[in-house]
Amino acid sequence: MAGEVDHFNSCTFNRPAKANSKANVSREKDKHLFTNTNDSGSCIGSTVYCRQVLECRVCEDVFGLQGDKVPRLLYCGHTVCHACLLRLPLRENAVQCPFDRQPTPVGNSGVWGLKKNFALLELLERLQYSHERVTLFYTADLLEKELPCDENEQHTAVLYCTVCTSHLCEECSELTHATRTLARHRRVPLSDKPREKPKCPSHPSHVAEFTCLEDDCQTLQSGPGPIMCFICKDYGRHKNHKHALVETEAENIRVTVINAVQHMRKFMEEMSETAHKLEQVIQRLEGAGGEGGTADIARALVQTYFQQLLETLQLQEAAAMTAVDTYIRERLCSLRQLQEDLATSLSQVAGVCVQCEQTIQQDDTRVLAAAREIKEALSSIEKQQQQYSELTPEQLQPDPSIPITFTKDNRVHIGPKIEMRVVTLGLDGAGKTSVLFKLKQNEFMTMLPTIGFNVETVEYKNLKFTIWDVGGQHKLRPLWKHYYLNTQAVVFVIDSSNHDRLAEAHSELAKLMSEKELKDASLLILANKQDIPGCATIEELTEQFALYKLCCGRSWHIQACDAQSGTGLHDGLDWLSRQLVAAGVYDII
Repeated sequence: MAGEVDHFNSCTFNRPAKANSKANVSREKDKHLFTNTNDSGSCIGSTVYCRQVLECRVCEDVFGLQGDKVPRLLYCGHTVCHACLLRLPLRENAVQCPFDRQPTPVGNSGVWGLKKNFALLELLERLQYSHERVTLFYTADLLEKELPCDENEQHTAVLYCTVCTSHLCEECSELTHATRTLARHRRVPLSDKPREKPKCPSHPSHVAEFTCLEDDCQTLQSGPGPIMCFICKDYGRHKNHKHALVETEAENIRVTVINAVQHMRKFMEEMSETAHKLEQVIQRLEGAGGEGGTADIARALVQTYFQQLLETLQLQEAAAMTAVDTYIRERLCSLRQLQEDLATSLSQVAGVCVQCEQTIQQDDTRVLAAAREIKEALSSIEKQQQQYSELTPEQLQPDPSIPITFTKDNRVHIGPKIEMRVVTLGLDGAGKTSVLFKLKQNEFMTMLPTIGFNVETVEYKNLKFTIWDVGGQHKLRPLWKHYYLNTQAVVFVIDSSNHDRLAEAHSELAKLMSEKELKDASLLILANKQDIPGCATIEELTEQFALYKLCCGRSWHIQACDAQSGTGLHDGLDWLSRQLVAAGVYDII
């Protein structure tokens, strides 16, 4: 870095030969910058001067750390920004310096291959992070530690002469470098003192200018590897090894560390931003300033929902109680009316019996006279007997229990059976009719293809299923839509043994799921013919048909079955009953 700093000062601070007066002014300002710090206006002047020094002398724009304004070095030593170099004409693979016309060869990469002025970049980086003072303005309190002046130990050194390699105070610097020769020595603040070059471990009298890049040598010492002098490099144990300059390798490591630090700072900013967002989310959850947070809003929503649900249940309870009271009232009225009718008939029959007994005890003349009246009375008794015989078993032997069934929408059904309309669909040959008659008659029948439809009533537990079996031939499938109205459940039968028609079955099932009239209907998929070896399992059918996606948002179930043995059919009916009925039958005695 010392060489780069010297190179920077010898190149950038110089002016062309035709502007010697300006160059003298620059030197005076440079001297004033490093020696006169007690003047109240020196800091402002130094800052203005630094800005002038950090400008490209071609476009007069300030150099930048990256982009088109990066400072690049020419072979003659002058520094020009990248944008100005791009505008220079290229002659014989070289560009000419705009100040002294000295050529600078460029490779295939053009001006991008020219070296950057790292000394100037370091100065730019320091100025970027300094808000109140420029880095070149020095004071004794900015030094990390106080060093005595080499000329007078009672004084504190604040300057370092790069030529004499001595530490000097301001007064001794003026006295010892008053001559014209010594005045040209470069003196820098102690904070910018060049680093001392290390000595070779094997040859302490020589400077270690190189470092070995071999893996075996790097394991011997931490860092970039063992350092060495030119003797070790050319004749010693590092002969023919890969090597690099200490300054170059150190600069590469510095660049790597700087990039790592920038990455870490960016990472820290991201973590800080995330932590800030988390804090904001926590405040919004908990609430701040007396305002309720989202947690309170969620609790209020839950409370409101269940309050509305409770009110709805109360209304449904009132409606159910009204239905039960109406049923009980009607039932009592009918029973009491029947009771009165029976009492009247019983009284009439008893009167006729008494009349007949009295008549048979009288003489023959009176018996003959009362024969017509007796005949009319007996005829009326026969009519009442006929009416009595027409009474149903429920009227003759009434059951005091009240069968109640609750549906899933909290409605009350009073009666022995609740009806459910079911449509059975599927491809031809899937076994729809065989399934229907197995449920109806518990018999397996080999059926011919259904032409039109079959309808049967199947009673199962407290349900009465009205099942419509519609033909599955291709020409009959457009007629399926005429059976969708008021359908509460769809039973889709699949021939799981016929792998060639599974894709066709999937297509027809997808069409059914898109029908608006069936959006509220439950879906029961019967995987029939599970007794045949090699048939598709319900897991395979679920994956192949993508049922979780196809039937999303509706109540569905797939059931393995065999129409020949009846295995799985009643399990499917159990599932259908659970979709309509919320509870079983309750007999109230």
